Amino acid sequence: QIALFVVPFSVVVGWIYDVPMSLDFRIFDSTVLLLSVFLAGNVLHDGCSNWLEGAMLVATYVLIAIICWFIPEEGGEHHSRREL
Repeated sequence: QIALFVVPFSVVVGWIYDVPMSLDFRIFDSTVLLLSVFLAGNVLHDGCSNWLEGAMLVATYVLIAIICWFIPEEGGEHHSRREL
């Protein structure tokens, strides 16, 4: 529910500060979001957790962080200020 406010608000703030932001997410971003929702739902469905479920969450987080580190940026560099 908070994403319904935060994401559009971030785009508006980006417009104010002249930072190119959009709601056009890459396929990887959408897949990570879907994986996160699926994994969190599976961990929380019974109301209790154990070390294996915690290890799954940590391993998933580390895997996503490693993949994000090596994904090249699309469209080149983004500048936060206008060139004069």
